[in-house]
Amino acid sequence: MNELNQYQGPVAEEPRLRAGGKLLSARAYNALLAGLILVSFLVMGVCAQWSSTPEFLRTVGQNALGFTVGTLVGTFGGLIAMRVGRSKESLGISLVGYAVFTVTFGFTTSMALAAYSLESISTALLATAGIVAVFGAAGLAFPRFFARIQGVVGIGLLAVIVVEMVLMFMGISQNVTDIVVIVLFCGFIGYDVYRASTDVPTVANALWYAVEMFLDIINVFLRLLALFGNRD
Repeated sequence: MNELNQYQGPVAEEPRLRAGGKLLSARAYNALLAGLILVSFLVMGVCAQWSSTPEFLRTVGQNALGFTVGTLVGTFGGLIAMRVGRSKESLGISLVGYAVFTVTFGFTTSMALAAYSLESISTALLATAGIVAVFGAAGLAFPRFFARIQGVVGIGLLAVIVVEMVLMFMGISQNVTDIVVIVLFCGFIGYDVYRASTDVPTVANALWYAVEMFLDIINVFLRLLALFGNRD
């Protein structure tokens, strides 16, 4: 019996020992998962505050290439470290990867927020929270459906990325693709909530799924902001 079949969800699990450490309780696993997602948003907010200062903007303007390369390397490097830590059941590597990813990706996304009013950001956050609540619950209620559509959603996202690149070079508005991306990431939210609820309840897994869900949520949030936000 593999781990996915053995652990039908953290809600029903009690702490037990495993090669690599003690498993978390259902309550601790779910609380940690939610807390890590919240921390990622808080870090993004702090990065947004810092990146809006004249000193930061001046520094980035003087080192635009270095900033871009550094954030990209940090983001992907953090994800790789988390995957390695998860596979090796190394909490230290997973934590370092999470910290590096959260900070570098926080700076990347915070730059996009600078163009919008605080009211627009608050409205988009509330709308995103509603979407997450609905599709997170749907992922738990209809796991087989989201497991079946995962491949289609992934292919659809790749296709939209290609279309957006073509439209960008042609100078054509991308409002329609924003809507399509929101719909696709609603599918990802349901699927990732389902996967997190059926995997082994460890800290490394909580870190990994927190980042996956954060990426789902932030993509919905940024697309809603692009569609309905008022620019300063």
